[in-house]
Amino acid sequence: MTDPIMDEFRSFNNLPREWVKYRCRSCDHTDWIDEIIVDAFPPTEPGGFPAIVCPECGGDFLYDPSEPPRDSVEHPDCPS
Repeated sequence: MTDPIMDEFRSFNNLPREWVKYRCRSCDHTDWIDEIIVDAFPPTEPGGFPAIVCPECGGDFLYDPSEPPRDSVEHPDCPS
């Protein structure tokens, strides 16, 4: 027997998501952040993006407008 809720969840796993480039203002670490993370926090920065904590040094990890957001099923830096 199939579970219709789980079937719907699985169908969303293969859809592209928007990834936004973030950069730490302290250590210059950069990474692509999944839209689900960005959308989980209140927009506190210009452009409507949240400030989050850098995973490397704990500094301010902020939206980096030097690269446009990308649509991808997986992390944009993952080899295909």
